[in-house]
Amino acid sequence: MEDLQIENIDIPIKSDNINLKGSIYYSSKTPSKGTWIINLAGMMDHRESYFVKLYTEKFAKAGYYVLAYDYRGHGETAKQTGKNVLKMIPEIFTDFNEVLTWIIENQSHRLLDEKIALFGRSWGGAIILTRGFIDERAKILISLSARYDYHTVGTIKFPEDIVEKVSPRYFLKKDPKNDERILIAHCRDDPRIPFHNVESIKVQLGLSEENVIVFDTGGHSFKEHRDDIFKKSIEFLKKHI
Repeated sequence: MEDLQIENIDIPIKSDNINLKGSIYYSSKTPSKGTWIINLAGMMDHRESYFVKLYTEKFAKAGYYVLAYDYRGHGETAKQTGKNVLKMIPEIFTDFNEVLTWIIENQSHRLLDEKIALFGRSWGGAIILTRGFIDERAKILISLSARYDYHTVGTIKFPEDIVEKVSPRYFLKKDPKNDERILIAHCRDDPRIPFHNVESIKVQLGLSEENVIVFDTGGHSFKEHRDDIFKKSIEFLKKHI
């Protein structure tokens, strides 16, 4: 922990006059200009949640700049927006592109060749495979336990106009560059997002087998496989960015 440097920052969303609260992590291994990773949290998690912070610190110690931020309705940002997340879902997804712009415009002195990668689980994984997929400024997409279609989530039924804005199925398409850009992962025993979601994502993207990490156990949080996920993510980053 003593090697980590942390900068707390505000990312302005000028259209709604709010600031997303975020933190930038880096370490002595991070070069003056380097690759950035945006670490995207799952629904109801925030930048201090265990899973998010675990990987934020791991990537920073490995030599990356890592930005984690609190969505609308989450963490510190909720003090400005309130906590009614369901009313803010479309904006939570589109805010991501504002975050990308903020890095490019405000962190150019520390950003090497606009190399920005995305890492996230669950809801964060869905943001990566929707807004991140269509934004070519995001060079690498690492999505864990993402849902393919948001028509029904447990007992929640989203309106169709929301479903089409947040479901990867409406954004993904085959592209020869997908294998060099996208890594996905899922556990067969995930109780929240059934395993067939990763198969649907794989098919729609036309991904090769080596771009799909599958564990038989581990649930929604990759229990006992978190180091494996980190190792494979680092290998993918070093190979493709």
